[in-house]
Amino acid sequence: QVFVCGDDLEAKQTVMNIVRALGLTPLDKGSLLAAQEIENYPLQLFPMWKFPIFLSLGLTTFFFFYCVALDIIYTYIYENNDFSFFIAITIPNRVCPVMALILLALVYLPGIFAAIIQLYRGTKYRRFPDWLDKWMLCRKQLGLIALAFASLHVVFTLVTPMRAFVSWRTSKRIISQALNNQTEPLDHTNAWLSDSYLALGILGFFLFVLLGITSLPSVSNNVNWREFRFVQVR
Repeated sequence: QVFVCGDDLEAKQTVMNIVRALGLTPLDKGSLLAAQEIENYPLQLFPMWKFPIFLSLGLTTFFFFYCVALDIIYTYIYENNDFSFFIAITIPNRVCPVMALILLALVYLPGIFAAIIQLYRGTKYRRFPDWLDKWMLCRKQLGLIALAFASLHVVFTLVTPMRAFVSWRTSKRIISQALNNQTEPLDHTNAWLSDSYLALGILGFFLFVLLGITSLPSVSNNVNWREFRFVQVR
């Protein structure tokens, strides 16, 4: 993208045509008063990522300490069990999917608000409120952060069988069955539910990745509106 600003509409249109001829995408940033902001843009550090990052950090901190209080502190006080090692794998693996779903919802929620405001006003040519405009401008960043949380959830889930706690729990169950001379038969209903749950998770993550890829400018510029809408709806 190439930022263009100016007070002369004809001259600005000429510059934008030159930019298109070079194979780039012009972006009209308004009057010449915006020139200083555009010139300082390369010196800014993640200007469009500040709100998504701060929001993600705040929500992650809240859910992390909530899980610590529920799974570690409460268990230690009332059941005298030390599960402090849950901080490394178990709790992050609970926080990541929650954050991914919340951030994904925040990607599409402003579109609903925008539609309601347009229907209420009876026109789509009036500017949105400042809070909604800023929210809609950072939807792509929120979506990419949500994809990052979903990817972390996949990694944490894959390493779960290698944990010492899981091995200890499995060994304890086997020894308990051997001492009691009992064998638990395979519960086919539970097996179906477990496999279906994992299969839906894999499919959901695949669609999540596909959604993130098609939102990238280099990819979205190569698909038409119908193709982009098909991916978004699915």
